[in-house]
Amino acid sequence: MSGPPISPDGNYWWDGQAWRPIPAPAVQSPVQAPAPADQPAWLDQPAAAAAPEPAPNLIPEPALAQEPVVLPWSEPAPRRSSRTWIYVTGAALIAVMALTALYVGSQMRAYSQNTAAVVSPSPSPIISDYERANRFLNVDLTPPMGEVYVALPPAQKTCTVKLPPSCKDALIALNKAMLDVDDAFAKNQADIPVCIGRPVQQFQFDLRGMEQGVSQAIAGFNANSRSLIVSGLIKYNEIVKYVKPDVDRINKALASCSKTV
Repeated sequence: MSGPPISPDGNYWWDGQAWRPIPAPAVQSPVQAPAPADQPAWLDQPAAAAAPEPAPNLIPEPALAQEPVVLPWSEPAPRRSSRTWIYVTGAALIAVMALTALYVGSQMRAYSQNTAAVVSPSPSPIISDYERANRFLNVDLTPPMGEVYVALPPAQKTCTVKLPPSCKDALIALNKAMLDVDDAFAKNQADIPVCIGRPVQQFQFDLRGMEQGVSQAIAGFNANSRSLIVSGLIKYNEIVKYVKPDVDRINKALASCSKTV
């Protein structure tokens, strides 16, 4: 059978009533191998044409500096300045402990020399506030404070910036001596006259803070934590500077105590 009439230019055909445009031929798709029966439908897609490789750049771009990747759980590297600060702090603590030992020891010896007559029992059961204050400072407080004076030099000698195990032993002895001083305060509260009550109470408060710092340093040795040791010694160092003002206030208050019964 012959087809419908075609126009001379080949672009139209006659349907019997009017000329109609001839549709363009469809583009043939590449032949694909049949997909397996169990293959998903999304696999039956034509492969994307590979992009042409870019021409090599004769002048390479400068490489960008890569920032180091820091994981959230990784600890930052220790800074040399922090380590130096720890060493300097440790050395300063040792020096302060030495000065404290000398000062406290000299004050305790001064009490012993100035109040030697008070050591002997008083023939009268009623004594002045000045004598009561002297008795408390010399008889009740000087012996345990002497233990602190004896325990400080070993701590000064062994507690170097390397914090050897012998430092722990020295701190334990110092801590025991300081606890004995606190016990002396607790057992002889009734013997402390009002004239020295306030400065003595402040001295006791500061001494307890120093003892807590030493206890914290000992706990750092037990936990093998250098930072905890240094934190305890820093606390001790922050409070020990108040020892001299405390003792000066006690001496000033003692001079104001009444010497009459």
